[in-house]
Amino acid sequence: MPRDVSVIGPLNIDLLISGEGPANWEVIPTWDGPANMEMTAAGSVGYTINNLARLGLSVRVSSCLPDDPLGAFILDSLQRAGVDTASVQQMPDTLGGIGVYILMFGSRKRPLVYRLPTHPLWQLEYSPDEVETLLDTRLLHLGGFLHFKDAWHGAIVDLFEEAKSRGIITSMDPQFPLWVMEPPWMVGLEDILPYVDILFCDETEAQNITAAATLDSAAQQLLDAGVQTVIIKQGVQGSTVYRQGWKHRQDAVILGELVDSIGAGDTYDAGFLYGTLKGWSLEERALFASVAAGFSVTGIGGSQSMPELDRITAEVERRRSCL
Repeated sequence: MPRDVSVIGPLNIDLLISGEGPANWEVIPTWDGPANMEMTAAGSVGYTINNLARLGLSVRVSSCLPDDPLGAFILDSLQRAGVDTASVQQMPDTLGGIGVYILMFGSRKRPLVYRLPTHPLWQLEYSPDEVETLLDTRLLHLGGFLHFKDAWHGAIVDLFEEAKSRGIITSMDPQFPLWVMEPPWMVGLEDILPYVDILFCDETEAQNITAAATLDSAAQQLLDAGVQTVIIKQGVQGSTVYRQGWKHRQDAVILGELVDSIGAGDTYDAGFLYGTLKGWSLEERALFASVAAGFSVTGIGGSQSMPELDRITAEVERRRSCL
């Protein structure tokens, strides 16, 4: 029996520092004080795969990590969450990516400092056996594709083409280049989009991918490029789901005080993909995804406040009953 989801994409450490810093920026160079600190398995797919597993799905991840204690921490965290990490390659003599979020000065997502990894974000070639392993699945998801220029126009495109030919659902959250690149970013995506059923992006990414002036025109360009369903995530403004000749607006779901918004979009992706595998309507998927994301922002990181499935389902049902 195939697994539910195979996921390809970058993994890294997030170090989340929260607390109360001084309001006067002039004193920061000489200030010291206590803070709360959490280290999590993150990256373009880290929160997504954690949350897919928490929803009860069987998940396998393909990625690269350093062969060091930080890489071991990520592997252990994912394995404890129930994620199959057998397709993760550990690379000796490399450094892993680290994102440090300093949430002490009013913002709930910045300042951010980071170290980029010195290893590939995922493998660039797949053996026939590796292809069979990854495609023994109901859904193939790719995260952070625009991060990794070396992977553009390569084996990952062939993998998605083969997945589509086998009737496997395909999805992608491409995110953004990790270097300065003028819009449109479509040059990195044009040959893979015909094999993508579901495309997630936020409003800034959608407009930079297409260089479109509006979200509607950005979505139309992506649909015309071959994508079946486009979801544009808009933070507190909610999200919009597009298909050819059709769109649906979903309001954001507020479930408590905003602690941080890190990983909220990844949680949305996980919720939407869960609903996809359940065969729900697009409207039902968007609501479920928004409720999941609403829970995620009430705690530190993109997975810590993700509740069990029954709690999300109960909140979805409560909101439906109020309509």
